[in-house]
Amino acid sequence: MPDLSAGSTVKALDTPPTAADAQSASVTTTSTSYTTTGTDCAVSFVAPTTGRVMIHTAARMVNSNATSGTLAAPETRTGGVIGAGTLVEAAADAIGASHYGSTFARSGVVHLLTGLTPGATYNTRLLMRTSVGTDTATFAMRELIIEPAS
Repeated sequence: MPDLSAGSTVKALDTPPTAADAQSASVTTTSTSYTTTGTDCAVSFVAPTTGRVMIHTAARMVNSNATSGTLAAPETRTGGVIGAGTLVEAAADAIGASHYGSTFARSGVVHLLTGLTPGATYNTRLLMRTSVGTDTATFAMRELIIEPAS
């Protein structure tokens, strides 16, 4: 941690526990905008003293069209209520996982989120979309892990 020197005492806020959620059920969407569907794959967490966390997202994805995309990305907000609070970082293709094709593939990414207020509570949920609104994107085995970062 940047504020800790050799020999200093590590406090609970310096490294809060990793938060994780997994949803195995299949869910679908025909939305071209990031949305939630079915049971949220989501967590609330406390920001470490660094104000930085690693967000791990993964899902098994498939599209009804062989040339269309199935995309999943995290959305982070202030507070501990899932989907509520001020938007900190919107779901976006650049920070999410994607798969193009009509055969299932498991895809995942890791994203560094910075600028959080140490000790504050946040919530992150995995949102989903399809690249073409006439096609159906299917997601299964969704996983979201938030871990403190140095």
